[in-house]
Amino acid sequence: MSAADVSTPSSAYRAMQPAWALVLALLGGTSAMRASGRTYLPRYHAEEEDAYKERLQRAVLLNVFGKTVRNLAAKPFSKPVRLGDSAPEPLRVLVDDVDRQGSDITAWARGVFRDGLAKGLAHLLVDFPAVDPEAVRTLEDEQRAGLRPYFVHVPAESLIAAYAETVNGVEVLTHVRIRESETRRDGFEEVQVERVRVLERDAWAVYERSGTSEWKVAAGGPNTLGFIPLVTWYAGERTGLCAAKPPLMDLADKNVEHWQSASDQRNVLTVARFPMLAASGLSSEGSREGEAGGAGKVPIGPHALLTTSSPQGKFYYVEHTGAAIEAGRQDLEDLKDEMAMLGVELLVRKSGSTTATEKSINTAQAHSELQAMAESFSDALELAFYFAARWLGLDVEDARLKVEVHTDFGVSEADAQGLDVLFKARAAREISREAFLAELKRRGVLMADFDVEEDGERLSSEGPALGSLRTVPAAGAQVPPAAGGQVPPGQRAGGER
Repeated sequence: MSAADVSTPSSAYRAMQPAWALVLALLGGTSAMRASGRTYLPRYHAEEEDAYKERLQRAVLLNVFGKTVRNLAAKPFSKPVRLGDSAPEPLRVLVDDVDRQGSDITAWARGVFRDGLAKGLAHLLVDFPAVDPEAVRTLEDEQRAGLRPYFVHVPAESLIAAYAETVNGVEVLTHVRIRESETRRDGFEEVQVERVRVLERDAWAVYERSGTSEWKVAAGGPNTLGFIPLVTWYAGERTGLCAAKPPLMDLADKNVEHWQSASDQRNVLTVARFPMLAASGLSSEGSREGEAGGAGKVPIGPHALLTTSSPQGKFYYVEHTGAAIEAGRQDLEDLKDEMAMLGVELLVRKSGSTTATEKSINTAQAHSELQAMAESFSDALELAFYFAARWLGLDVEDARLKVEVHTDFGVSEADAQGLDVLFKARAAREISREAFLAELKRRGVLMADFDVEEDGERLSSEGPALGSLRTVPAAGAQVPPAAGGQVPPGQRAGGER
């Protein structure tokens, strides 16, 4: 076993990796799921490798998980994020360009929220440009040089280790390692450089390596804040430091189930579309060379004539009955309904008071899980602005750093029951797709700018849904006689040539 180095992940990180791997694969779409191979699409017992590869390449992901994450994450940011009017002016400058990349606080926060919703947590690092201590000595020097703090989104899978200790009843970070990568130009070639940023309460350092070379310290210096300016927002149930259960994990698992069932259905359709030529009453004994049943190969095609010297010989096609196709189609429809309900659950307002760590919009108002997430996310943003104030040397109170994130959305429990009726009515084809989507839009389940006609055009461009095809016997298609010479109901006997 190799010795640990700066890139060695913590045990908490390793425990979260399977969940993040699934989430990233689903967010990556069909190409990422295909690249995952047998991890999410197992190979059948005794299935040949070539046959499995063909089946894998035919599989197409219905990305309900990714669409649900995007739709839900858009709701808290349908209105701009607002920094309280009492916030100091130096902090208000950050609102229009919070990451020094031109992103305003609403657009930037939406991406962080979406990432945390998918993976269970997300990190906000409040960083400050590295400065030359000889050239920048005072706060006035920083202002003259245009130096200011900025926010960095650290995805959950990038923070490979974090450790903390309790000080006066408060959890305080003591050590954090963040994995990064950079592509650098080397002449006319590119070199991939790995980096690990190490943050501690009194110092910081950046380690680098390219390829399999040793890790080397590329930069470093003192941490003048005296603490690690990292905020972790937990979207799901916290299970440990920097570890949480993704709130949409059940939907992710159900989406994988649909991926596997869709692959089976596509495989069945492929088999059903090609009837198999069969023969009965033939014997290899006494047959001539080139004749069916003889030593030569049997010619098959529109210009081939099949003959046999056996008086009992028959040729016919065997076709799929379609029962398995219908069962597979129904399974896919049921999975769609289940995924739809799982996606709506976070929007359902539930009676009862919020937890002690959640701010209340109204103590008498029911809250949905997504509303509670939006409220706790506003707390995370407030803490990030407080860290920014510390970088700027500002003396601010918590009351002056209020951040408002939109929370006036959700579906009541009565509405949820109505949605269940809608889903069932649509599944039974008692209402049209247009009416179904229009009702979802009216109830706020779909985004306000959702266009039913445009979505219908996109859906039609994707081709027919798996399982929507029906097998139609080709002209002259035959089936072999059943045992005892009986013909199965609805089928014609014959087919002799």
